[in-house]
Amino acid sequence: MSLNNLSYAVIGVLLGLLVLALGQLFDCQNLAGATMALQCPNGTPISKLWLVTSVLIAGSGIAAWLFRNRNF
Repeated sequence: MSLNNLSYAVIGVLLGLLVLALGQLFDCQNLAGATMALQCPNGTPISKLWLVTSVLIAGSGIAAWLFRNRNF
């Protein structure tokens, strides 16, 4: 496994975290007190759609990195 094209994985994970933060921003109306427990400071849960989208984006970045570094 080489580190070539590692930027695909890094950018994918960073975009996934950005989507997760945007989900907290939209659902909680602010980021103050938001936690990685996926709930707002008042205890209301954040929509699972944000989590699923975040994981898919991060996974696609990692998959692109693995695909570009495949060996036949």
